[in-house]
Amino acid sequence: MNQDKNFLRDAIDMAKTSKAKGNLPYGCILVNKEGEVILKGENTINTDHDMLAHAEINMLREAGKIYDHTYLNSCTIYTSDEPCPMCASAIYWTGVGKLVYGLSKSEYYKIVGRENPNWVFEMSARDVLSKGGRHVKVVGPLLEEEAANLHKH
Repeated sequence: MNQDKNFLRDAIDMAKTSKAKGNLPYGCILVNKEGEVILKGENTINTDHDMLAHAEINMLREAGKIYDHTYLNSCTIYTSDEPCPMCASAIYWTGVGKLVYGLSKSEYYKIVGRENPNWVFEMSARDVLSKGGRHVKVVGPLLEEEAANLHKH
Protein backbone atom coordinates (compact mmCIF):
# COMPACT_ATOMS: atom_id res chain seq x y z
CA MET A 1 0.00 0.00 0.00
CA ASN A 2 2.84 2.44 0.78
CA GLN A 3 4.41 1.67 -2.59
CA ASP A 4 1.07 2.42 -4.27
CA LYS A 5 0.85 5.74 -2.44
CA ASN A 6 4.40 6.70 -3.40
CA PHE A 7 3.76 5.97 -7.08
CA LEU A 8 0.41 7.72 -6.89
CA ARG A 9 2.20 10.84 -5.65
CA ASP A 10 4.38 10.61 -8.77
CA ALA A 11 1.20 10.60 -10.88
CA ILE A 12 -0.11 13.60 -8.94
CA ASP A 13 3.21 15.35 -9.66
CA MET A 14 2.67 14.66 -13.37
CA ALA A 15 -0.77 16.28 -13.06
CA LYS A 16 0.88 19.34 -11.51
CA THR A 17 3.29 19.46 -14.45
CA SER A 18 0.38 19.26 -16.87
CA LYS A 19 -1.45 22.08 -15.10
CA ALA A 20 1.70 24.24 -15.07
CA LYS A 21 1.89 23.90 -18.87
CA GLY A 22 -1.67 25.17 -19.27
CA ASN A 23 -3.37 21.82 -19.58
CA LEU A 24 -5.90 20.07 -17.39
CA PRO A 25 -4.51 18.69 -14.10
CA TYR A 26 -4.26 15.00 -14.90
CA GLY A 27 -1.19 12.79 -14.84
CA CYS A 28 -0.20 9.14 -14.77
CA ILE A 29 2.76 6.81 -14.63
CA LEU A 30 3.31 3.22 -15.71
CA VAL A 31 5.26 0.92 -13.42
CA ASN A 32 6.58 -2.52 -14.32
CA LYS A 33 6.54 -5.57 -12.04
CA GLU A 34 10.06 -4.75 -10.84
CA GLY A 35 8.78 -1.45 -9.47
CA GLU A 36 10.44 0.75 -12.09
CA VAL A 37 8.65 3.73 -13.63
CA ILE A 38 8.79 2.97 -17.35
CA LEU A 39 6.60 5.77 -18.75
CA LYS A 40 4.93 8.97 -17.65
CA GLY A 41 1.93 10.73 -19.10
CA GLU A 42 0.30 14.10 -18.82
CA ASN A 43 -2.78 15.73 -20.20
CA THR A 44 -2.13 17.81 -23.35
CA ILE A 45 -5.67 18.73 -24.39
CA ASN A 46 -5.01 22.47 -24.51
CA THR A 47 -1.46 22.52 -25.86
CA ASP A 48 -2.16 19.87 -28.52
CA HIS A 49 -5.67 21.17 -29.33
CA ASP A 50 -6.84 17.56 -29.04
CA MET A 51 -9.85 16.70 -26.89
CA LEU A 52 -8.68 13.07 -26.71
CA ALA A 53 -5.21 13.90 -25.37
CA HIS A 54 -5.92 12.63 -21.87
CA ALA A 55 -2.87 11.70 -19.80
CA GLU A 56 -3.65 7.98 -19.93
CA ILE A 57 -4.30 7.96 -23.68
CA ASN A 58 -1.06 9.83 -24.37
CA MET A 59 0.97 7.44 -22.25
CA LEU A 60 -0.75 4.22 -23.33
CA ARG A 61 -0.28 5.07 -27.01
CA GLU A 62 3.45 5.16 -26.34
CA ALA A 63 3.34 2.02 -24.20
CA GLY A 64 1.66 0.08 -27.00
CA LYS A 65 4.45 1.04 -29.39
CA ILE A 66 7.14 -0.19 -27.01
CA TYR A 67 5.69 -3.13 -25.06
CA ASP A 68 3.50 -6.08 -25.93
CA HIS A 69 0.20 -7.01 -24.30
CA THR A 70 1.75 -9.75 -22.16
CA TYR A 71 4.36 -7.41 -20.70
CA LEU A 72 1.79 -4.68 -20.01
CA ASN A 73 -0.39 -7.20 -18.19
CA SER A 74 2.24 -7.28 -15.44
CA CYS A 75 2.32 -3.46 -15.18
CA THR A 76 0.39 -1.00 -13.04
CA ILE A 77 -0.93 2.37 -14.15
CA TYR A 78 -1.16 5.05 -11.47
CA THR A 79 -3.50 7.94 -12.26
CA SER A 80 -4.06 11.17 -10.35
CA ASP A 81 -7.81 10.87 -10.92
CA GLU A 82 -10.15 7.98 -11.62
CA PRO A 83 -9.95 7.41 -15.38
CA CYS A 84 -12.85 8.36 -17.62
CA PRO A 85 -14.58 5.59 -19.60
CA MET A 86 -12.36 6.23 -22.65
CA CYS A 87 -9.17 5.93 -20.60
CA ALA A 88 -10.43 2.93 -18.64
CA SER A 89 -11.12 1.23 -21.97
CA ALA A 90 -7.62 2.10 -23.18
CA ILE A 91 -6.20 0.55 -20.00
CA TYR A 92 -8.12 -2.60 -20.81
CA TRP A 93 -7.21 -2.75 -24.51
CA THR A 94 -3.49 -2.17 -23.98
CA GLY A 95 -3.40 -5.04 -21.49
CA VAL A 96 -2.38 -3.19 -18.32
CA GLY A 97 -3.05 -5.47 -15.35
CA LYS A 98 -3.66 -3.04 -12.49
CA LEU A 99 -5.02 0.47 -12.02
CA VAL A 100 -4.43 2.62 -8.93
CA TYR A 101 -6.12 6.03 -8.84
CA GLY A 102 -6.31 9.04 -6.56
CA LEU A 103 -9.43 11.18 -6.80
CA SER A 104 -12.76 9.39 -7.32
CA LYS A 105 -15.29 10.63 -9.85
CA SER A 106 -17.84 11.35 -7.12
CA GLU A 107 -15.42 13.60 -5.23
CA TYR A 108 -14.24 15.21 -8.48
CA TYR A 109 -17.77 16.27 -9.39
CA LYS A 110 -18.31 17.66 -5.89
CA ILE A 111 -15.41 20.02 -6.61
CA VAL A 112 -16.03 20.99 -10.24
CA GLY A 113 -19.79 20.58 -10.40
CA ARG A 114 -22.08 19.05 -12.98
CA GLU A 115 -23.42 22.20 -14.66
CA ASN A 116 -21.85 21.60 -18.07
CA PRO A 117 -23.23 18.34 -19.48
CA ASN A 118 -20.35 18.20 -21.99
CA TRP A 119 -17.98 17.41 -19.12
CA VAL A 120 -20.06 14.92 -17.15
CA PHE A 121 -19.56 11.19 -17.78
CA GLU A 122 -20.20 9.42 -14.51
CA MET A 123 -19.27 5.83 -15.25
CA SER A 124 -16.70 4.43 -12.87
CA ALA A 125 -13.50 2.85 -14.10
CA ARG A 126 -14.44 -0.25 -12.09
CA ASP A 127 -17.71 -0.53 -14.01
CA VAL A 128 -16.00 -0.17 -17.38
CA LEU A 129 -13.24 -2.64 -16.54
CA SER A 130 -15.66 -5.17 -15.03
CA LYS A 131 -17.27 -5.62 -18.45
CA GLY A 132 -14.08 -6.95 -20.04
CA GLY A 133 -13.17 -10.57 -20.53
CA ARG A 134 -9.98 -10.34 -18.47
CA HIS A 135 -9.60 -9.09 -14.92
CA VAL A 136 -7.95 -5.72 -14.28
CA LYS A 137 -7.29 -5.10 -10.59
CA VAL A 138 -8.54 -1.68 -9.47
CA VAL A 139 -7.35 0.10 -6.31
CA GLY A 140 -8.71 3.46 -5.28
CA PRO A 141 -9.47 6.04 -4.35
CA LEU A 142 -6.23 6.71 -2.48
CA LEU A 143 -4.76 10.06 -1.38
CA GLU A 144 -8.01 11.69 -2.44
CA GLU A 145 -7.38 15.00 -0.69
CA GLU A 146 -3.94 15.38 -2.30
CA ALA A 147 -5.40 14.69 -5.74
CA ALA A 148 -8.44 16.90 -5.07
CA ASN A 149 -6.19 19.90 -4.45
CA LEU A 150 -5.28 19.87 -8.15
CA HIS A 151 -8.84 20.88 -9.03
CA LYS A 152 -9.37 23.56 -6.39
CA HIS A 153 -8.64 27.11 -7.47
